[in-house]
Amino acid sequence: SIYMQQHAATCYVHHEILWQNNMAKLLTILLLLIINVSCASALLFPASIVDNKKNLPLAAAKETDFQEVKVSQEILIETADASALGESTTSATAATVARSKINNLATPKKMKSNNIRWAVHGIVTELFQNIFLRTLRQVRTRIFASKEQRLEIQNCQRYRQSPKHLIAVVTGATGGIGSQIAHDLAFRGYDVVIAARDAVRGDALVKEIQGLLKVTPVKEKRESSSEGDLPTISFVEYHADVPQSALDLASSIEDLGSPVSLLINNAGIMGKSKQLTMKVNLVGPAMLTFILLPLMAKSTTPSTVINVGSSAHLRATYVIDGESLTSGDSNGNKQSYIDTLPDIEDDDLSTYAQSKLALMQFSTLLRHWLPKDNPPIQIVDAHPGLVWTPLLRNHIGDKAVRTLTKSGLAKLIYKSSSEGAQALVSALDSASLTTSSKEQVYFSNGQPGGYASSESASFDASFQLWTYVIAPEVEGVVDLPEGWGLDR
Repeated sequence: SIYMQQHAATCYVHHEILWQNNMAKLLTILLLLIINVSCASALLFPASIVDNKKNLPLAAAKETDFQEVKVSQEILIETADASALGESTTSATAATVARSKINNLATPKKMKSNNIRWAVHGIVTELFQNIFLRTLRQVRTRIFASKEQRLEIQNCQRYRQSPKHLIAVVTGATGGIGSQIAHDLAFRGYDVVIAARDAVRGDALVKEIQGLLKVTPVKEKRESSSEGDLPTISFVEYHADVPQSALDLASSIEDLGSPVSLLINNAGIMGKSKQLTMKVNLVGPAMLTFILLPLMAKSTTPSTVINVGSSAHLRATYVIDGESLTSGDSNGNKQSYIDTLPDIEDDDLSTYAQSKLALMQFSTLLRHWLPKDNPPIQIVDAHPGLVWTPLLRNHIGDKAVRTLTKSGLAKLIYKSSSEGAQALVSALDSASLTTSSKEQVYFSNGQPGGYASSESASFDASFQLWTYVIAPEVEGVVDLPEGWGLDR
């Protein structure tokens, strides 16, 4: 069938040895390292010499911006005074224009980044993981695989597990890593709920997974399962930046009747509005987690929340600074922190880095404040590694995508979406999840004990995040767990 043909092709790609020509590979790696040193320099020092907008030295550009803002402030004062004296209605209009100009000219405060930490423990480590260790694993698998494993590779045979009758919810699951996670969980026997924005792609993914399940044999059939018993695969439209959407999703899941055993907060964006980035990457997962906790508590087996992270969190040294805590509107009323973020695009991905740090700090709060039920709800932070995802490709642009693809560097540098998904799902098989302590559980590239920043596990920083960022967004919308926030 077409499903088996597609799967056979995919299996062939996954298991084919990439190390065909050692000398050519080594030369490519050397070239790659040179390129990445150059790229890392650009990332570490993005605007140290020239301001691209004005083509001026940075110091001169800042001085020019300051003078323009000062002039605009004087215009605003003069026009506002004129309006107060009733000279003309156009004066008030001029004041509005001047105020708008000030807002546009004001340069948002840049995040204090730890780019060196990110370069060393993030970029370099992941390149080493993808280029060298991945190849070694492939060679080792070919050499030391058992006879049964070799037959599976040769025949491209895949098995599925019997239905568990437990629900796994995956957000952002209609493309990239998310869709592959949905595939893997379905083959593990979970009833998968695909929660994403695009209904057309969601429905197509449901049919694709259902078709594959029908033609895939069961490896170990449960006593209560019949031959035609298949996991339930469903799609529910979900928008991470809309609170009501999370409530509607929970209602649809409750109608399925089975307990929720797994939540993977995978939905995320990068390079978009700073406000939207924080809402989708932090507030959305927090909101949905709180809403689904009662359904997870009904499970008779340990439930798991996996918050999908990124090594980009290593760039961020804080989520909120002291100035943001005291900000308010024109009447002195305290604003939501997210509302204080400038409504501009996150071109340097600083807010993306902060949102990923914030999501890990939310995990820290869950570990400290969730009731220790029996069975407990396990909280995991997991970073899939450097993956060639649609999210990344959209951000770097078509030209860079074409260059990396045609040169073959994309396959060399990055993991496939399937490999990224396996790195996340493998956390479910780890013995590290048996712990019920408050210690951070961070998986990177499918292995526990990845390098996480000290800020991500800081309870004080996490408490500050709750007080000023998450609480104003979720309180009054969701029911918090019993005793939440009482233990400082």
